[in-house]
Amino acid sequence: MSGKEIKISVIIVNYNVKDFLEQALLSVKRALSAYPSEIIVVDNASIDGSVPMLKKRFPDVRVIENHKNVGFSAANNQAIKIAQGEFIVLLNPDTVVQEDTFERLFDFFEQKPDVTAATCKILNPDGTFSVDCRHSIPTPLVAFWKVTGLSNLFPKSKIFGKYNLTYLDENETYPVEAISGSFMMIKREIVKKIGLLDERFFMYCEDIDYCYRINQAGGKIYYVPTSQIIHYKGESTKKDNLDYVITFNRSLYQFYQKHFQQKYIYPFKWLILLGVILRGFIIYTRNILNAYFPFLIDVFILNSVLYSGFFLRQGGKVPDLISFTKAYLPVNLIATIIFFFSALFLDTLIKDRISFAKIIKANFITFTLMAAFTFFLKQFAYSRLVVLVSMLFSIVFMVGWRALMRYYSRKATHTQGKQYFLKRTLIVGLDEEARYLLKKLREWPDSGLNILGLVSLNRKDIGQKIEMTPVVTALEMLTEYLRMNKVDLIIFTTNNVSYERILSTMAAVQNPRIEFKMVPGHLEFMVSKSTVERFDSIPLLNIEYAYGKPFNQIVKRLLDVTVSFIMLLLLSPFLLIALLTKIRKIEKRTIQQGTKYEKQILWYPKRGIFRFIFNLLDVLRGRLSLVGAPLDMKPQEAFDFDYKPGLTGIRKISSTIAEPQILELQYLRNQDLLLDLEIIFRSLFMPHRSKDSLK
Repeated sequence: MSGKEIKISVIIVNYNVKDFLEQALLSVKRALSAYPSEIIVVDNASIDGSVPMLKKRFPDVRVIENHKNVGFSAANNQAIKIAQGEFIVLLNPDTVVQEDTFERLFDFFEQKPDVTAATCKILNPDGTFSVDCRHSIPTPLVAFWKVTGLSNLFPKSKIFGKYNLTYLDENETYPVEAISGSFMMIKREIVKKIGLLDERFFMYCEDIDYCYRINQAGGKIYYVPTSQIIHYKGESTKKDNLDYVITFNRSLYQFYQKHFQQKYIYPFKWLILLGVILRGFIIYTRNILNAYFPFLIDVFILNSVLYSGFFLRQGGKVPDLISFTKAYLPVNLIATIIFFFSALFLDTLIKDRISFAKIIKANFITFTLMAAFTFFLKQFAYSRLVVLVSMLFSIVFMVGWRALMRYYSRKATHTQGKQYFLKRTLIVGLDEEARYLLKKLREWPDSGLNILGLVSLNRKDIGQKIEMTPVVTALEMLTEYLRMNKVDLIIFTTNNVSYERILSTMAAVQNPRIEFKMVPGHLEFMVSKSTVERFDSIPLLNIEYAYGKPFNQIVKRLLDVTVSFIMLLLLSPFLLIALLTKIRKIEKRTIQQGTKYEKQILWYPKRGIFRFIFNLLDVLRGRLSLVGAPLDMKPQEAFDFDYKPGLTGIRKISSTIAEPQILELQYLRNQDLLLDLEIIFRSLFMPHRSKDSLK
C-alpha cells in the first residue's frame, strides 16, 4: 500500500501493559476497518511479554522494539518519522476506541477544513467523564491553581477551573487550547510545520507543549464529543501516586521554563515551586499514612490502654494539664518509642503488619522494658501491676483488630480488600514443585495470600499460564517488575533455583517491605536466622535479607557515625597536619558502586595513616561504611544494588577459598551489629588482613 493511500496512522507507545494493549488494538482494528490505515506500536522495553504477544496476535502491526525506556515523546517521534498517513493519531495503550470514533472525527475534519487537531470525549473506566481530555495551556497562574488543588475544590469557577475547563459542558463541541495525548488526532500538514514532540519531556506535558506549538503556528484544536473512548488512566505509567505527582509537576515546571520564564515576572517561578512542593507533601503524607496505618492503630491502642490503666489506678480522677504532662505523657512517650523500635526490629511496621505472633512479641518487649525502667528511673515509678494489665489488654486489642481484618480479607472480593488484607504474592519457578504449591494454596482458604502470578527463569515463558496462574515476569527482570507493581511476598521453589541465585535476587531487590520465603527441595542449605511456617502441609522457610532491614540499616549507620567521629577526634592532630602540609597530595579516587563507577572518595595515596583519616571523613559523610563492599571491587563482581563500599569487609578477614561473591552474599544475608563489630575487630587485630583493611 503506497503512502498516498494511507488515510490514518495510529501510533501507540507501550510500556508493560500487554493486556490493555491487546484490547486497544482489537478496538482500533474494528474502528479502522473501512479506512486504509496503519498501526505502529513502539514498545519501551516492556518486561511483561508485550512484544511476543504483538508478533503472535497482530502480525500486521508495525512494531518498533526499544531495548530501554526512552520516554513517551522519543518513542512517539520514532513512529511519527515513519508514519505515512494523512492523519496521525497518538493513542495510549490503555484505551478502548468506539467503532465510530474515527468516522465521526473524519466527518468533523471535512466540515471544518481549518481544524488541525482534535480529540473525542474520553471516559474513565467507571463511565464518568475524564476532565483532563481537554484543557487550557497552563500559564503560571493557571498551573498554580492546578498544582495547589484549587482547581479540584472549585471546578465550576472560570478562574480556578480553567486548567481542565471544568466549567464547560462535556457534551458540546468547541475549540480548546490543548487536548490529551491519550487520544490526539492531528493533520500531517501541521506535523510537518511544527516538527516532532519535544523529548525533554520524558513523560507528561509533552502533549501540552505540542498543542501550544500548534496554537503558535496558527492551528486550531477542537474537542468533539460526538464519539467517545475509554481510558484506563494511569495503567501505562508507574502505579505510585507520589511518583506521578513528582514526575507530572517536574514536567509542568519544564514547560513553564521553556515558554513562560522570560515572559512573566519572577515571583511566578516560586508560586509554581510552592504548588509542586505543597501537593507533593500532601500525597507523600497520604501514602505514609496508607503504608503505616496498622502501626498507627497499634500506637493509638497502646497509649489508650496505658492512659486508661493509670486513670483507673488513680480512682478515675481526670488529671489537670500539669499532672498529665508530668505523670502520663513521659510514660506514654517512653512506651511509644520502645514499641516503635520493637516493631522495627520485628519487621511489623509494614512487612508483617498482620502477624499475630510478632505483635505479641512487640508488646512483651515493650512492657517488659517499661517495667524494668521503674528500677532505674524513680521519677517514673509507675505501678508494675498497671503495666502487666495494660500489656494483656493491649495484646487483646491489637490481635483482635488483626483477627477482624483477617476475617474480612477472606470475605473481601474488591481490590481494596485484597490490597490491605492479603499478601500480594509471587512464586518463583514453573516446575512440579511450583504447581503443587499453587494447588495447595488454592485449597487452603486461610493462607492470607493473593497470588499475583509466577516468575519464570526464562523470558520466553512470560504470558503463559500454569494452573490458571499467569507467568508475569522472568527472574532477571524481577527488580523492574517490583518497581512497577506492589508485592508483599516472594516464594522461591528451590528445585531449579540455587540458593546463591535466591540470595542474589534478594540483595538486588533490597526492599525492606518485601518478605522472602522458600519451599525447600532439600534441607542442606537451611542456614541460621530462619524460621519455618506451614501453609497446610507445605513447609515455608522464612529467609531474611538482613542487610536491607531498616533496623539493621539504622544500627549500622549509628555504628559508622559513632566510631568514625570518635576516631577522628583521636586522630585530629594528624588530620590538622595533613591539611596544613600535605594538601596537594590529596586526590579523589572513583570507586565501584553497584554497576557504575559513581562514588568519589577522598584518597591519600602515600601514607597509610593519612589515607585512613580521610576515608573516615567519608564514613562520617555516608559515602563509605566501616564494613561493606571492597574498595577495589571489579565491575564484573559488583552487585546491581546499593551495597555501600567499606574500609573493611568480609573478604578481608576470611581465610576460606570460597568465591568472593559467595562471601559477600553470606555477609548480606547475616549482617548485624555483632558481625560488623567482629569484622572490625579482626581487621584491626588479627594477622589476616590486606592493604585495604582498616589498618
